[in-house]
Amino acid sequence: MAQLQQQQIAPGVYWVEQTGSTQDLVIAAQHELAHGDVIATDHQTAGRGRLDRSWDTPAGTAAAMSIALRPKLASDLMGVLTLVVADGLVRWFRDLGVTAGVKWPNDVQGPDGKKLCGILAQWLPETHTVVVGVGTNLNFGEHPRLDTAGALADYGLDMPAQDFVIAARDRLVEAVDDFAAAPDISALEPTMTTIGQQVKAIMPGGNDIYGTAVGLGATGSLIVRGDTDEEIFAADIVHLRPAS
Repeated sequence: MAQLQQQQIAPGVYWVEQTGSTQDLVIAAQHELAHGDVIATDHQTAGRGRLDRSWDTPAGTAAAMSIALRPKLASDLMGVLTLVVADGLVRWFRDLGVTAGVKWPNDVQGPDGKKLCGILAQWLPETHTVVVGVGTNLNFGEHPRLDTAGALADYGLDMPAQDFVIAARDRLVEAVDDFAAAPDISALEPTMTTIGQQVKAIMPGGNDIYGTAVGLGATGSLIVRGDTDEEIFAADIVHLRPAS
């Protein structure tokens, strides 16, 4: 714990100048971290996204943070924390003037549909902890980017990485604690850009599903209505065009 304390920049927030993965740091320190504690950096070299995709952070362009969560929730709702965190971020961004939205299951998009944040959750049974990793594009500057990637600075919000992490941590702990006190899946739907869209769900088994996303299931799944209602628990979602 002494090494972590040397890196503390705010209550519950620990900063490292560079790391392979903030998720790995939280996993290694899980016994020392309290609910809501965060380890973060603006230079991540071996981050992970969904389906073991890589997510790296060129120095100074993004904030990579992993937060240790131990909410008092039923086990079947622990998987909803990805959406709870995404919803909390979107509501905060909207307060700051950025019209963001949640793309199911784990992305935050800017007003033009470009990806601002990716979110990944991991269960640690030994300490009953959910580690939620959040990667947020802050300002690409002159660095190259994907055409599908956006940054907060693109929409007029320029915030230093440490300031972002400190404020984000407070908002996310509040969002998680509020949800744990009164779990309501439907309360997460208003910030979701996926609901109301015609979508393609790219399924792990290869049988893609097409239809209109109409809402969330009881544990955060996506309900897609075609000829019948399909409940999607894990898939990549492509927004085809807004529903009329």
